[in-house]
Amino acid sequence: MTDDANHPAYPTISRRERKKRDTRRRILDAAMQLMSDKPYDDVRIEDICLAADVANATFFLHFPNKSALVLAFNDDVAAKIAEQLAEVQATAAERLKRLLDIYLAEWGAHRHLMRQIVLEFISQPASGAAFNEVSPGLLGLVGTIIANGQKANEFTPAIAPETAGLALVAAWNAIAISWAKTGDTKQATDAHRQTLEIFLQGLLARDGLPR
Repeated sequence: MTDDANHPAYPTISRRERKKRDTRRRILDAAMQLMSDKPYDDVRIEDICLAADVANATFFLHFPNKSALVLAFNDDVAAKIAEQLAEVQATAAERLKRLLDIYLAEWGAHRHLMRQIVLEFISQPASGAAFNEVSPGLLGLVGTIIANGQKANEFTPAIAPETAGLALVAAWNAIAISWAKTGDTKQATDAHRQTLEIFLQGLLARDGLPR
């Protein structure tokens, strides 16, 4: 399979899909910028649409409500993590630690905004369950790292990677909710790292043999 202009090595997305992604990106960027300049509650969906140059109905094609922006942000963070980890040669445990470093750095850079968004999100009816469904991108990335660690005999195969990944990311989400309520960033950062250490101790194979 060649990679010249007429025969690309990888299929490209359609123009329609590319336009859809660009519009979603524009809406999210506009929302984040507006919420950086003024309180979350003061930013209306109409304001976001005006800044993104889209119709109000277009917003709801991409996001069910303003609170859904936190999950979109998580997806963006997951994509950034995946891109950076692609260049890292390390053990699965080291990759999970690096993943957490990037995740915490991204949330830290937007901590005031993300705290407002998480508080708003969890204030909605039945939002707790929805929040714990987490970012599919982050969940998939963690699960893939764990699965690769099992293949390399670094982690025990006794726990399904999907189960381990879901448990770890759900624990991080619970910490994020607690942080949003207290505002204690140091405690939340320590809790994220401690939780990862607990999971790694449970996943690591002993003496080269799976438990």
